[in-house]
Amino acid sequence: MMLYLYVLQNQWIVLSLLGGTILTLLLCLTYQALWVPRGTEKESEQIKVKDFRSFFVWIKSFVPWTITLLILASLTFTIFEIFRNYAIPPNW
Repeated sequence: MMLYLYVLQNQWIVLSLLGGTILTLLLCLTYQALWVPRGTEKESEQIKVKDFRSFFVWIKSFVPWTITLLILASLTFTIFEIFRNYAIPPNW
């Protein structure tokens, strides 16, 4: 039995393999980022929040980069989806 892997014919296989690889990589990177040394909490308490720049420096001092990336990706997807749905009205 042979497995013919044509992209157009079996694209769900390619997408599931690619999605699984991306999720595995993201899981490993998130696991590594969540176990940062405890010294970062002390550093985050020393930063005084005065304006937006110092606020982002304070957030960046204790939030892992993977969670920040996930929030930015969700925000971008939401904005893109709103504009896409606005451009194509429902066909009732």
